[in-house]
Formats: sequence, structure tokens, C-alpha cells
Amino acid sequence: MELIRLRRRLMLAQRGHKLLEDKLKQLIPRFLIYIKEAKELSLKMRSALSQIIPLFIISQGKISRDIFLKALDLVNTEFDLEFKEQKMMNVRVPEVKINKIAVTLNYSFQETTAELDAAILKLKDLMPELIRFSQVFKICQMLSYEIERTRRRVNALEYLLIPSIMETIGFIEDKLSEFERGNLVRLMRVKEIVRSH
Repeated sequence: MELIRLRRRLMLAQRGHKLLEDKLKQLIPRFLIYIKEAKELSLKMRSALSQIIPLFIISQGKISRDIFLKALDLVNTEFDLEFKEQKMMNVRVPEVKINKIAVTLNYSFQETTAELDAAILKLKDLMPELIRFSQVFKICQMLSYEIERTRRRVNALEYLLIPSIMETIGFIEDKLSEFERGNLVRLMRVKEIVRSH
């Protein structure tokens, strides 16, 4: 009974191992695609920010700090985003849809500089890429966690559970064959005793 139960358990463990390996083979290429996209977006944002930050610095240098901070407070931004969840190999990843990004400059143009206007408008144009980067970054985090978890499960099945079950099955089969040989020897002795009488 125990041998039958262990054989079923071994079959289930091997099937689970194969499924987890297939899942891992599907997750890794997707993860690499998102990593590549994250790198590309990061490079784009760095180059864009390397143009935007000097504009803020120049603007801050031309006007007083109080006027600069007051102008930034008066910038009105409006985001209309839709958040959904998407399933990817049983991992729920975020999906962000941008409906509207609006920036209104409510400060006095006489007190501020053109560099500040340009910096804010360039930052507004960069927003969709920033949002996409944050989405891709979160997906990468979630996929890496899932890959690590799946790899641990695959290794636990491959190196601990399956060998342990196979060893126990081997031990039980050895004991059963030993009992069978013992019974066969006893039967042969009984036949010899019966024949001699």
C-alpha cells in the first residue's frame, strides 16, 4: 500500500517538476524582454533629464528662490490614468493606461524665465515614458520574484523530494523482494519435507 502511494506521489512530483520547469522556461524570456525595455527607457529618460535639469538650474539662477518655488507651486498638473491587472504566467502584473496628462502654467510669465517654461513642458512630454518605466520596473520586480520562487521549487523537487521518494521506493522494493525470496525458500523446504515423507 505504501509503495503504491509513494509511486503515485512520485508521478505527481515529476509532473509538477515538469510543469514548473516549463513555467520557468516561459518566464525567463519575458523577463529579459522587459529588462531590455527598462534599459532602453532608462537611457531615454537620462538623456531627456540631462536636458531638462540644466533648464531648471538656469531658471533658478536668473530669478529669486522664492519666485522660483512659488512658480513651481502654481503649476497645475492633471493625470487621468487607468490601472488594471494583467495575468502573465499566473503572475498579476500592473497595466497602466494613460488617458490624459495636462499641465497648466498658472504663474506670471513676467517674473519667471523661458527656461522654466521649457523645462516644465519637456517634463510633461517625458511623463508617459516615466509612467511606462515605472510599470516595466514593477513588472521586472514581480517576474524576478516569481522566477526565483519557481526556481527554488524546481530545485526542491529535483534535488530533495524526488530523490527521497525514489530512495524510499527502492528500499520498499528491496524489502518486498527479500520477503518474496524468503517465502520462496520456505515453500521449497515445505515441498521437500512433503516429498520426503
